[in-house]
Amino acid sequence: MMKYLIVSILLLLGFVSYAQSGEQEFEKHRLQYKDFIFAPGLIVQHDTFLEFNMLIGEVTVADGKIPVVGVEGFRIGLETNLRGGRNYVIAPKVGYEISATVFALRLSAVNYFQNEKSEFRLLPELGISMYGWVNLTYGYGIPFNNGNLNNVSHHRLGLSFNLDKRLKNKIGN
Repeated sequence: MMKYLIVSILLLLGFVSYAQSGEQEFEKHRLQYKDFIFAPGLIVQHDTFLEFNMLIGEVTVADGKIPVVGVEGFRIGLETNLRGGRNYVIAPKVGYEISATVFALRLSAVNYFQNEKSEFRLLPELGISMYGWVNLTYGYGIPFNNGNLNNVSHHRLGLSFNLDKRLKNKIGN
C-alpha cells in the first residue's frame, strides 16, 4: 500500500512539472517571484493542532489558456496541540509543497515530542486548493518508530493558508 502511495505521488509530481514547463509558451500575463510566506493552519488528528510554517519558494500568477496560480517551495515549521501536562505535543517539521490552482500536494518529515516520548513520521498530504492560498488536505503519517503518543493519530485533515497578498487578490478576480 505504501509503495503505491509513493509511486503515485512521484508520478503526480512528474506530470505537474512537465505540464507547467510546457505551459509557459502560451501564457499572456505571468507574474512569478520568490518569497517568504507565513503559512498557519489547523490540523485535526484525534486532537486539534495548530501549525505555524514559513514557506520559502516561488509564487506564480499566470493567466493563459490554463491559468496557473499558486505556490511551490520548502516549508519549515512546527505544530502543537497547545495542551498542558502529559498530553502536550510539539512537532518540528520540514517539507515541500506544491499548491496550484485547484490541487495541493505536500510531503513533510515530522518529529513528534510528548514528554519523554518521540516519534518520527514521513507525512504525505494530498488535497484541494483555492489558488494556493487556502488548502484542505488529507495526510497519513507513516511512523518510523512506535512512540505510543497520546492524541496523535496516523490520519489527519488539515486546513492551511499561504498568506500572500497577490494570491489572495487573485481569488477576488
